[in-house]
Amino acid sequence: MEHQKVNGRKQTAEKILKDLSLLEKASLLSQIVWETTEIHHMHGELDKFLLADGPAGIRRLKEYFDKDIYNTKPSTCYPSPGTYASSWNRELLFELGQHMGREARQEEVDTVLAPAVNIKRNPLGGRNFEYYSEDPYLTGELATEFIKGIQREGIGACLKHFAANNQETRRMNICAEIDEETLHEVYLTAFEKPVREGCPRMVMAAYNQVNGEYCASNPMLFGILRKKWGYEGVVVTDCYAAHDLEKGLRHGLTLQMPGESGARIGERVLELVNAGQITEAELDAAVLRNIEMALEAKANRVQGYEYDREKHHAFARRIAEESMVLLKNDGRLLPLKKEEHILVTGELAVNPRFQGGGSSHVNPWKLEIPLEELKKLGTHVGYLQGYRIGGSRAENEMLHQEVLDAAGGYDKIVVFAGIPELIESEGYDRSSIQLPQEQNDLITMLTEQGQRVAVVLANGSVIEMPWREQVPAILESYLGGEAGGSAAAAILFGKVNPSGKLAETFPICLEDNPSHLYFPGNTSTVVYGEGRFVGYKYYDALHKPVAFPFGHGLSYTEFEYQKADTLVDKERLQVRLMLRNSGSQEGKETVQVYVQRKVHQESIYPKKLAGFKKVCLKPGEEQEICIPLDARTFMHYRTDCQEWNMGNGTYEFLVGSSMQDIRLEERVIIGEVPYQISEDSTIGDMIRVPGMYEKLEEAFKNHPVSLEFLRMTRDEDPLKAISMGSLMTLRTLKRTDGTLLDSDIEEIVRWINGQNN
Repeated sequence: MEHQKVNGRKQTAEKILKDLSLLEKASLLSQIVWETTEIHHMHGELDKFLLADGPAGIRRLKEYFDKDIYNTKPSTCYPSPGTYASSWNRELLFELGQHMGREARQEEVDTVLAPAVNIKRNPLGGRNFEYYSEDPYLTGELATEFIKGIQREGIGACLKHFAANNQETRRMNICAEIDEETLHEVYLTAFEKPVREGCPRMVMAAYNQVNGEYCASNPMLFGILRKKWGYEGVVVTDCYAAHDLEKGLRHGLTLQMPGESGARIGERVLELVNAGQITEAELDAAVLRNIEMALEAKANRVQGYEYDREKHHAFARRIAEESMVLLKNDGRLLPLKKEEHILVTGELAVNPRFQGGGSSHVNPWKLEIPLEELKKLGTHVGYLQGYRIGGSRAENEMLHQEVLDAAGGYDKIVVFAGIPELIESEGYDRSSIQLPQEQNDLITMLTEQGQRVAVVLANGSVIEMPWREQVPAILESYLGGEAGGSAAAAILFGKVNPSGKLAETFPICLEDNPSHLYFPGNTSTVVYGEGRFVGYKYYDALHKPVAFPFGHGLSYTEFEYQKADTLVDKERLQVRLMLRNSGSQEGKETVQVYVQRKVHQESIYPKKLAGFKKVCLKPGEEQEICIPLDARTFMHYRTDCQEWNMGNGTYEFLVGSSMQDIRLEERVIIGEVPYQISEDSTIGDMIRVPGMYEKLEEAFKNHPVSLEFLRMTRDEDPLKAISMGSLMTLRTLKRTDGTLLDSDIEEIVRWINGQNN
């Protein structure tokens, strides 16, 4: 039935396209602020379709041409993407998409500009709160479910920002210089599954350049997005990011947001077509996609629809509860007991930080205050301000002293701390990852006084915690949305068992981050010099200590991991284990599987997340867990043939509660996968593959110089072996060995690849 609808819309779109003049076609390439052009034609009226921001809720302007981006209609403010990614819950993300889709329908929004799947490359990234993770696999898994959920409701999703939009500094002109291997394995992988399986109605091209080409006119739009991944939908620019309409149309761009007026763009398109710089067929391909989207939007509209605001608020609370991360709980300081005397301190307890700044900003229809929610659950909850954000040193010292003087009369102190919204926003990057000094001072003084302190953090992304060793309990609430107050209170008092896991690594200090020396680049270029060793992959490879590792998150209960008959099922590519809740409270655990390829027992490839599953178990309950593994995790992108390849070698499977808390492990040799060579393959790389030395020896038997270079790789002198043998490529041998012709090299490549199949 759905296939018939799609075919019907396509046929209607083709009829409409045939009736349009060149100027009318051109007008459909340009968006007017938040809506597209509507056209009257012989088949009826082609409606405009409406867009709105929406990573954390529907940001529908009261007036669509209002320049004040904060003058929006009230809607549910959900936790930020950087928060709900810590839920590690695919089903929850699908439900979130559905809830946001219903709200979009009420506001007559056809497409929501979300999700944003750019990688958290550096902790200073101004929009890190809007991005999911430092890991592309986790990002792709969660974003795919969000897209499926929102589009199940008939509302389009817009996947953004394609690609490598990992900083705000000079974002409109900066050129990200990324090697092909890293680009594919890290930054494009986050987009691939959402495109292939989520099938978003729109993909947004980023502001920045990648390797010398602006994203809105980058050959990647056609070569990767459309050709390799098969994307058929609309490709839209970020705001005012259409730098080269001609190149953009040729590479797959279909819509400028917002664009030029109909008359102006019409003149430009006429000039381009008449000059032969674009063909009318290229123009038609872009316009047809926009028409199809307009028809689909109209078909899915429901007049007079209203969603249940209270139910959506309750769902926002559930997301926050599942996403907050208990980083530390020494001596089981938490949960708090109802009868305990609790002192709450910190301005953020009464003036909460619950969302990020910029285009994701939502006007919440209802906002919970953490202190009020805590007082509902505890019988003896007091409050002192403790600090004032932006206050003078003298004022904050006075507020500190009030807390220190009163603290002795309480059983426990709960400090609400975090980053002010002004520091974390779209449009600029952070200058540090430190909390304001008045907050650090207050926490430090309380611990030095011997108080039992729990810190509740409100921040969009990574922060430094110089007091982390002294504080017994830390709850990372991130940006919890409008219902974050009751969610934090429920976790603090044990009404909800925390189950969030970090989707990013918390380094000890900013300087430890792998991209620190490269970020944010110079006036025109930022080099991604850390390569594919982003986030936990870097810290693990260097055995570098961190404050809190990727995947970390504590619970009020305990979980035991045991092997099933076989941990790794090679045939089905899955991991099987027994998981038992050995504690006294129902809880959720996210079982994580990491894979690392070993070559000659050396770990030259980073450890990678390959699968995960969130499971809820009652006390004493045991369950067999099967976790399908992502086949792409076993592959590496080969630049010589521009394809993904599963290398030979032993694979180490590591199963645990975080990247560092590994409970089970097993080494497995995955079935041999054909190793493909090219003219640019080195002898050193090739002979690492079992049996390849003998094949090359056979291939070179009539070429003595090449044979000698091959044999040098086994020379006892390591310097000679490396410099004279291992580094030689087939292409280099052709220039060195007078007996080798182009046809000989081509035949050798064909013969060896045929042997390997």
